[in-house]
Amino acid sequence: MIETIVFDMDGVIFDTERLGLECWELLADKYGLEGIRPVAMKCIGRNTEATTRIMLDHYGEDLDIQGLYNESKTVMKQLMEKNGGIPLKSGAKELLMALKDRGAHIALASSTKTATVKAELEEAGLLDCFEVIVGGDMVKNSKPDPEIYLKACDELGADPKKTYAVEDSRNGIISASEAGLMPILVPDLIEPDEEMLKRAVMRLSSLDELLEKLDNTDTGL
Repeated sequence: MIETIVFDMDGVIFDTERLGLECWELLADKYGLEGIRPVAMKCIGRNTEATTRIMLDHYGEDLDIQGLYNESKTVMKQLMEKNGGIPLKSGAKELLMALKDRGAHIALASSTKTATVKAELEEAGLLDCFEVIVGGDMVKNSKPDPEIYLKACDELGADPKKTYAVEDSRNGIISASEAGLMPILVPDLIEPDEEMLKRAVMRLSSLDELLEKLDNTDTGL
C-alpha cells in the first residue's frame, strides 16, 4: 500500500493554473505584452526566481516584473473571489482524506512560496493533511531540478524509491523522476510529451481515478 506520497499543488490539488494564465493574459493586455501565453506556460512548475528569469529573457531586462507580480496577486484574488474561492481539482480533498485515514505519510512540494502554500491549504481546510511542506523559497534550484523532492523525502524520512509523486507538469515530472520517486502523471494544461510519459509510472485522467485505484486494491498501486 502507499506509505509515502508527495503532491505538487497548483494544477494537482488546486485548479489554479488556468486562473494564473487568465491573470497573466489580463496583465499582458493591459501593458502590451505580446505572446504571453506560451511564455507563461514555460513558467508552470517553476519558482519565482526561475519565472522571473524566463519573463526577463523574453521581454527584456526593463520589464517591471516586481510590479507585475504585485499586481498579479490582486488580479488572482479577484479571479478567485469570482470563482467562489480557491478552486479544488476534482477528487483532491477526498483523496487526501483517504490517504490520511490510511496512515500514509503525505508531503507537498510546490514551487509556490511557502507562506502562500500554507495560507491556501489552510483556507481550503487541507493544511493538516500534510506532514511536510516544502515551498519554492525553501530550495535553491527550481523544478525540474530534483532538489525539492529530495528535500521533501528527507524531511519525511522516506526512501525516494518507495515514494510516489503526483505531478501535472513536465518540470515536475522530471524533478520527481530525477529524485528517484515514482511519478504519477495527472495532466492539467500541458499535454504530456514523450519524455513525461516515459518517466511517469502511470498516467491518470484525474485524482478521482487515483482514489478509485486506492479503493479497489489491497496491494497498492
